[in-house]
Amino acid sequence: MSMATFSGKRYFVTFIDDKSRYCVVYLLKSKSEVAAKFMEYAAMAETQTGKRVKYLQSDNGGEYKSDKLARFCAERGIQQRFTPPYTPQLNGVAERMNRTLVECARCMMEHAGLGKSYWGEAVMTAMFLRNRCPTRAIHQDKSPYQVWTMKKPILANLKVFGCHAYVQVPQDKRAKFDSKSSLCRFLGYAEHQKSYRFEEVSTGAIKISRDATFMEDKFDEGPRNYNDESSVVEFDDHDEDEEKEEGKTDDDMDSSDDDNEDTRSSKSNIKRHTRTQSLEKATVIPSPKRRTYRGPSLEHVSAAAMDFEAAYIVDSVGETPTTFKSAMESSDSGKWKEACDSEFDSLQRNDTWEIVPLPKGRKAIGCRWVFRVKENQDGEVERFKARLVAKGFSQKFGVDYEETFAPVAKFTSIRVVLNIYMDQPDGYLDATQPDYVCKLKRSLYGLKQSPRMWNQTIDGFMIKMGFKKCESDHCIYIKRDDQDMILVVLYVDDLILASSNNELLKSTKMALSKRFEMTDLGELDYFLGMEIKNDRKTGMVTVQQTKFLKSVLTKFGMDNSKPVKTPQDPGLKLTKNMCEQECKHEDTMCNVPYRSAVGGIMYLMVATRPDLAAAVGSLSQFSSDPCPTHWQALKRVLRYLQATPNHGLEFTREEGSRICGYTDADWAGDIESRRSTSGYVFMMSGGCISWKSQKQRTVALSSTEAEYMALSEATKEAVWLKVLLGELGEMTSDEAIKMYEDNQGSIALAKNPEFHKRTKHIDIRYHFVREKVESGEVVLEYCPTQDMLADMMTKPIAAVQFENIRDRLGIQGAAANESRGSVEKTAAVKKTPRQAASSVEASGRPSFAIPVGTGMYQ
Repeated sequence: MSMATFSGKRYFVTFIDDKSRYCVVYLLKSKSEVAAKFMEYAAMAETQTGKRVKYLQSDNGGEYKSDKLARFCAERGIQQRFTPPYTPQLNGVAERMNRTLVECARCMMEHAGLGKSYWGEAVMTAMFLRNRCPTRAIHQDKSPYQVWTMKKPILANLKVFGCHAYVQVPQDKRAKFDSKSSLCRFLGYAEHQKSYRFEEVSTGAIKISRDATFMEDKFDEGPRNYNDESSVVEFDDHDEDEEKEEGKTDDDMDSSDDDNEDTRSSKSNIKRHTRTQSLEKATVIPSPKRRTYRGPSLEHVSAAAMDFEAAYIVDSVGETPTTFKSAMESSDSGKWKEACDSEFDSLQRNDTWEIVPLPKGRKAIGCRWVFRVKENQDGEVERFKARLVAKGFSQKFGVDYEETFAPVAKFTSIRVVLNIYMDQPDGYLDATQPDYVCKLKRSLYGLKQSPRMWNQTIDGFMIKMGFKKCESDHCIYIKRDDQDMILVVLYVDDLILASSNNELLKSTKMALSKRFEMTDLGELDYFLGMEIKNDRKTGMVTVQQTKFLKSVLTKFGMDNSKPVKTPQDPGLKLTKNMCEQECKHEDTMCNVPYRSAVGGIMYLMVATRPDLAAAVGSLSQFSSDPCPTHWQALKRVLRYLQATPNHGLEFTREEGSRICGYTDADWAGDIESRRSTSGYVFMMSGGCISWKSQKQRTVALSSTEAEYMALSEATKEAVWLKVLLGELGEMTSDEAIKMYEDNQGSIALAKNPEFHKRTKHIDIRYHFVREKVESGEVVLEYCPTQDMLADMMTKPIAAVQFENIRDRLGIQGAAANESRGSVEKTAAVKKTPRQAASSVEASGRPSFAIPVGTGMYQ
């Protein structure tokens, strides 16, 4: 280097492990120290990794051919490899690392406004950071530090090089009235200590401390002044030999001879670079390439490469902005501005706030714009949407808000209905009063109380319109007009409307539009990620999540995986301790998106895929500490989804609207806790409307007891469904829900209230089923195991049985749907009022047809 460090060091040498690319840098006063530093490095590497050094590859510098180093390598069995003269590309790993460290150090010093004497600290810091950055050379999406130490690096403690910091002065080194801290410069990270390195500004003394307050935007000169030549770091930069080399590959072009030339020649060729303009006025001209790499001709580029480039361009253009500034600077700025104007005008029309001065002693809650590109079920852009939201995280309980709870419609309720039928915002400051704030007169998105206030508002309006709120689900509203009826399902600010009378539907829409700023999205075909289709001719309704499912597969790289027939392997029992004792899965699984994948599959299961319930219930138990075996089991579920992307729930009019349930249990299925798994499904109109798979809370002493506990859980769901269907007009109060059970003992136990010595320990809560059987609300019937539809909810089963149960649950694919007739994109809500012209079921009551008009509001 052209200038020594404060400690007199003029050189640095890098040693790089070829497998992990972990780099260790030593600062040297002379090149003769290289042999001693390699001995130190070899001892450290062999002790820390447990592996011996086999090769030392370097250029032909004299420091690498010293007798001392040659003797050491010979004694340790280390083979030395030297590159031919003037071929630095054969030592490309080290050459490229030297260039990376030098360029990183140069940038950090210029940014911090430090002189050339700080190059040693900057290079050591660059090494520290480079070891903690992922590199493509490893092909594991890991950093060199993680591969070298088998530990994930902690990045939260990284600071900006050269920034100012106040470092605590130890109590025993200061008097009572002395300052508790001193102003220092941050110079990097202490070696072999969990501390930082600082230079005291006033004395220049080096301090090692972990107690400091950093000011990462403060440097010696404040904003960087590029007129100061002392801040420009000068390094030896030898390029003559590189210019002479021809025919190098792409990787060769990345290498540099900086340190290599310095070791082969004592002659320095220093290129001094100065700037005479400020950054704002400077015209940055990229340095010319020494050779032009034209790349392969277009006809030799593979189709896959072209597809990747096209996908990258589309993804870059369509990137959703995160701030108002980035939205206005994007290529779609006009569309985002139009969306912001629409949102702002809507808030103004609703008289959401008034501009007032900020009261003394009060703090304004900030706000921000949230942007989103809305897509339809085909993945096509529907519209650009902007929301102004308040920063509710800054609110204080008891001061800014009290109650926050707000209900949303249950997915089960939605399926049943389908089966039946702040600060002033960026860009919009008040020009006359820019220092004023918005006093909210109405709740705004983002406030903690917003959901509750919105629900109270629309609930009051619905009641005022004559709607009655269901007691079973407070987000379903019903209004009857003679023989006609209209349903409104509320999910936050999305509304589903279903009616047997078009005039009643239109009048309700008109009333809602007059009171609220709403968008009529037409007939229901896409809701909460569910694609809903209705074939009026056959009376078939299908609900699936193909678009969301494919996005999950793509997110986790399983969109081209090999399909399987079942989500679980019947021969595999998952446990917490599946790995061997020496398995370090904490390191191998630290970057695996296990919980994210479970969440994606769980949403599919909750909405439209009961066939995933047992798998999700099993895999979610290991979310806190998954091992590779659990990850492989989860990927099997994704492979099953790859085989069934178009499967979803199907409801048919021919099956009738009678509801029935199936309940089952897998006794002591958990081999670690020996607890059983309960499962139930409820069927209506040929499709599954409610399901559950859950491990029982206590250990069952017999299969009868396990089945009895599962039966009690299913009975609670049956009672709730009976109330819901009664409010919707689908059941009368004297009707019973039939439930099927494949265990004769549990049926007898539920019907027989006598005290038994073998059942006296069963918790009272599980005897709930007895009361409902006695009152006639639930009727129990025996079902052979081979016909038990809840069997797949409790354990993995073989492919043939699994597919049979899946089909009987109404989970069909696109091919099955097409075979029954064309499917129109219409509203997926059945008509609930009974009609005399409808077919009559065995009970003597009519079943129900598709409604005349349905729709969705937002």
